[in-house]
Amino acid sequence: MITWALIPVKRFNLGKSRLHEVLSPAELEAVNRHLFKKTLATVKDSGVFNRVMVISEDPEVLLWVSDQGCYALPEEHTGDLNSALMQALDAIVRQGGGSVLMIPTDLPLLSASDLRILEGLVPEKNGLLIVPDHQMTGTNALFVTEPKLMPTAFGANSFALHLALAEERGLRQVIHLSSNIQRDLDTPEDLAFFGDSLYQKPIIN
Repeated sequence: MITWALIPVKRFNLGKSRLHEVLSPAELEAVNRHLFKKTLATVKDSGVFNRVMVISEDPEVLLWVSDQGCYALPEEHTGDLNSALMQALDAIVRQGGGSVLMIPTDLPLLSASDLRILEGLVPEKNGLLIVPDHQMTGTNALFVTEPKLMPTAFGANSFALHLALAEERGLRQVIHLSSNIQRDLDTPEDLAFFGDSLYQKPIIN
């Protein structure tokens, strides 16, 4: 099993800012809330994680996480994903360490079976598993055998950057291609791909 699932979550009214031009603030907030709750449920349903940690500045997120029996970590504001992940990975070290899968909430097609497949491919020690985005430039999931194995480099060209960091450290690298995990929601074009079901009224409740 994987010791930790680590899920970073922005405030619901801030995440996916590039969708502001096509969604109203209420619709965008509903999308972010829906994706977060779906991701957390999928992670728990997969049965491949011993523990789940969510790091966020959003009090609603942290309350929901605690109610679900997961570890809720308040983020010290930095506005930077890699800094938030560093805070969370430091907290995991304090909790005894173990392997970690970092996974975002913007993967509408993610399923429990996708995570079970991924769990069967991860290296046992001194390595990482990476799932790129569908353009093969970003990183949509990153597994490390230890929380402080290497720094994270999420952002532009993160797929190549993560592989380069692993190469510098002599780490085993596993690249996993998964159509469901690779397809994220980031731009208006992505929203058109998934359709408007992500922000119809039923998902707000």
